[in-house]
Amino acid sequence: MKARKTYLIGIAFFTGLFMALMLLGSYLLSIESKQFAVASFLFAFGAVFGQIACLALYIRQKAMLQAIAAQRAQEYKNAE
Repeated sequence: MKARKTYLIGIAFFTGLFMALMLLGSYLLSIESKQFAVASFLFAFGAVFGQIACLALYIRQKAMLQAIAAQRAQEYKNAE
């Protein structure tokens, strides 16, 4: 699997995890289980960091591929 696809899957995974943990935390808060609700919200906050990390890695990979393509185009242009 290519790195870009892996990072996009990671973004989707952490987004789903964030939504599930927020839903769980809201449910736990509604049934008066405040300690577990707070833990769920904190884990959801951690999932946001996972999303940000995957997005940053995806952007970095995309920029690297663009730089390589530009370098090859420049080398091809210089070879002519």
